[in-house]
Amino acid sequence: MQWKNTATRYGAVTKMLHWLIAIFFVYQYVVATIMTRVPLDESFLGWSQGDLFNWHKSIGLVILGIALIRFTWRKTTRLPDWAATLAPWEKKLIHWYENALYTALFVMPLSGYLFVEAGGYGVNFFGGGRLPSFLPRNESLALLGEWIHIITGYVIVVVLTLHIGLVIKHQLVDKDRLLHRMLPFSKQ
Repeated sequence: MQWKNTATRYGAVTKMLHWLIAIFFVYQYVVATIMTRVPLDESFLGWSQGDLFNWHKSIGLVILGIALIRFTWRKTTRLPDWAATLAPWEKKLIHWYENALYTALFVMPLSGYLFVEAGGYGVNFFGGGRLPSFLPRNESLALLGEWIHIITGYVIVVVLTLHIGLVIKHQLVDKDRLLHRMLPFSKQ
């Protein structure tokens, strides 16, 4: 198993960071959808709305940590060469949505943190205790954080749809096995 990227393949570290973020994005979307629909006095599979919110906030901070690691890894290691089957417009699209996703990896958790801290909600990190607050309670700042968080969520959905759509096109239409460059345990 190769740990670093080569000219033709992504390494194990890049793949692991990619799929960790992907799994956490799906988790966050599902939990956010559930937690915003569970009434305050009810629970979902034994989880109260407050429990769901705290897990969502905790995972958001974990994502921020992984994003920092992933961004550092991305900037300090080589990337594989472009796949030969990518059209010039696809390379431009990939470059654009890579930048958009990296931006969202930071804006999403930071805006969520701004929202909950300025809103006075705080973060009970995985139920182990409330993290110290570095922001004063400020309703306008909380509202700004909330709206940035919501808008960034929609941006992520659009950009991930483009990303997944391009991967599906290459896998099912072009049949060039482009997906195998990023799949764990795959051979190209």
